[in-house]
Amino acid sequence: MINIFWIVFHVIGFLILPDFGASITLSAYLIYELVKKVSRREVFQLIDFYFLGLLITVISNISLIYSFISGTFLLSYNYAAPDFFPLASLILAISNQLFVVGYTMKLGFSLPKLKLPLKVSNNFILITFTAGLIFSIKGFWMNVALPGAFQSLISLAPLVAIFVLSRFAGKLNYSFLFRRAVALAIFSSFNALLFSYLRVEILLPFIVLILGFYLGANSLKPFFTISFVPIAIAIAFFFSIFELLGSYRENISTGFARLGQLNELYYSQNAVNEDPEYKLSAFDRSSNLAQLSAAVDLVDNYGPYQGEASAPLLVAFIPRFLWPEKPKIALGVWYALELGVAIEVDDWFNNSVNMTIPGQLYLDFGWIGLIIGSIFTGILLQLLWKATDFYSPTFNLLGTFYGVYLLFSAFTGIGADLQIFVTFIAVYLILLVISLVKP
Repeated sequence: MINIFWIVFHVIGFLILPDFGASITLSAYLIYELVKKVSRREVFQLIDFYFLGLLITVISNISLIYSFISGTFLLSYNYAAPDFFPLASLILAISNQLFVVGYTMKLGFSLPKLKLPLKVSNNFILITFTAGLIFSIKGFWMNVALPGAFQSLISLAPLVAIFVLSRFAGKLNYSFLFRRAVALAIFSSFNALLFSYLRVEILLPFIVLILGFYLGANSLKPFFTISFVPIAIAIAFFFSIFELLGSYRENISTGFARLGQLNELYYSQNAVNEDPEYKLSAFDRSSNLAQLSAAVDLVDNYGPYQGEASAPLLVAFIPRFLWPEKPKIALGVWYALELGVAIEVDDWFNNSVNMTIPGQLYLDFGWIGLIIGSIFTGILLQLLWKATDFYSPTFNLLGTFYGVYLLFSAFTGIGADLQIFVTFIAVYLILLVISLVKP
């Protein structure tokens, strides 16, 4: 019933103050839920990290609206449809409330839990740190990309090691565990700086470290101690090079050669007064309103796409070894082509734009798709999160492994589009098989 109240509240905000109303009411809801959780000292769940990440996104959306109204809009968002910003903000707000409806719905069924209980010992800590170190520098020794979900598992390994060490460091107040977690985060972030295309992978190890430590300590006080100075420096460094990486990542090499190129580009960029309207900071990039407004614009012009945007997902679970010619599933590229902001370059395309989950649901089936799809999304995430048995009294390796994946995915917005659920389900099934066949 409370979600119906908030939906009505969002609509009223939209009607009274079209440009900012729905964003303001959504911010109010997210702040209310987070303050309630912290004040009651309740354990954070998946949805709470989603709320925290979404709050950053909504504040960025408000900033984006203001920039367009004031005429200082960012030209990098040249596909945005400012006339539909109000409706897009309302769609995001309503989709969020319906997501909560699905996530909190009482279900009469559940998914099999991922189980691999382990005893935490000195040997376990040593193995965790060693495995995390090996995979945190995988760019130096692993040159082959594995298929889909298996590659996701490899990428998760160092993040899970960071999370486990930082969580126990927060829970037990062991400084040596915290130092090891910080070391792994630095190595993993440095590996991403040298080899990754996606900029968020540079910051992700520190996000996971902070999440793990908070869940272990269940307090914000340790974050204001000198121990967190290295983390603050690393995050500040990330923000300082965010725009630079975005501008030149397609044209720079990998490995240590990238460091020299970035250094030259940094000084040459500072020497030239580039137009700031073309730059996107990390805060600007966290906005999703431009993408969502473009989806609303397409529906306004052509009507709902009747499933065309999601059709490629129908074959997503067919293994590539059974269908070697299976086409690439790249919904972001398809969307960029629909918006006219991508061209073919070297047998592929030079741009990808995330539809957002609400945007894809609305683009495919309009309001009906948004309502049903948002509720179903919440239900699916509830089932997957409960399958982790994340707060089991006994340390559960597989549940923790998958839970970490869901936590940072929720904090960063769940995903660029519905394609993320293919990976969610595939990774879950792989871990479930391990859970069932373990000795």
